[in-house]
Amino acid sequence: MNPAGGDRWIIDTGQAVKYATEHDYTLLTSVGMSSWEITLFFASKYKVRQQIFIPAESDDDFVTACNHYEKEFRLTGKPVEWRPVRISRLSGKSNNDFRSKRDRLIMTEADIIFPVSIRPDGNLAGLINDRKKPGGHIDNRFGCDYERYKRDCKAGLNQNPVGPAIDNTLSDYVIHWTRSCHAPWPGESLYDYYDSLTTTINEYSHSALRTLLRILGEKKLRASSRHMRKGIRAVSFSALPPTQALRLMKWRARYREMTFEPYGIAIKRKPALKMGIRKVLYGNPEMYEYLDETDKPYFQSVGTKGNWMPEREYRHIGDIDPGRIFPYSMAVIVSKSEGIDMVRRHFDGPVFSIR
Repeated sequence: MNPAGGDRWIIDTGQAVKYATEHDYTLLTSVGMSSWEITLFFASKYKVRQQIFIPAESDDDFVTACNHYEKEFRLTGKPVEWRPVRISRLSGKSNNDFRSKRDRLIMTEADIIFPVSIRPDGNLAGLINDRKKPGGHIDNRFGCDYERYKRDCKAGLNQNPVGPAIDNTLSDYVIHWTRSCHAPWPGESLYDYYDSLTTTINEYSHSALRTLLRILGEKKLRASSRHMRKGIRAVSFSALPPTQALRLMKWRARYREMTFEPYGIAIKRKPALKMGIRKVLYGNPEMYEYLDETDKPYFQSVGTKGNWMPEREYRHIGDIDPGRIFPYSMAVIVSKSEGIDMVRRHFDGPVFSIR
């Protein structure tokens, strides 16, 4: 989930695609997993002929998906043939259905298979073993050992309380905490995401710190609809002081991400309220139907498996331009002092290190 451009499997995948270019091959590629999409990205970058296998429930669904991925991977005018993999969403397991059908279809149709980094006990390993029988052509020149989770996605947080000074300084602020992003940032294409991922050599290009730097460099807090009711796009803040927020920074196995990490943008409460940042309304799900339409975007269920109220969330509907905030009304928080210099390239205001 946190790959870097210097990882062996990414380097070897790029070399395999270049080899395909030199030999005028057509690559069979796909979407839905980073390993397939990195191959598709390299093929787009090097202008290799592709047959791209994508999920489709209907003909209209297929056309919509083709248009989407053509734009996302900059495929306009490039040698591409689209291949539908028919799925049904009625079972509720359409993603697994697509992956299974896609893998088997590509393995069956490929004239040559170049294994790169294959999990020994995985589905692809079984399909490749089937192809080793008479008639199958397996070329292992780009093969490398499969490595499990080279970088831990669970941020190693020291939960011991930090000194009270940062809490006292930021007592009248609301804070937007960032986290590592395992997909394109809001407003970023899949092509640009994989371009940054493959060219950032020794670290993950979309870490929590780099997400913070992206916000500062772009001068925009982009709203997201993730985990929001009815697709509402919002920017979330917390009124918790940093020492208390640290205790809520945990790994969410369900979403395979941290709740948030110790990198944030803090805005003084009064200017925040003037900008339309409002306190979230916590309640039981039944409460939502009785709210005014203007209040519904700020509703948050207290939760059934967890209690969200301790986050003391505030919310802004839509994007925020930090340029609207007077410099003295905004501060930046980083986990360690080493991040301060990186922030200084984009931000002249106060920067605080938690440790």
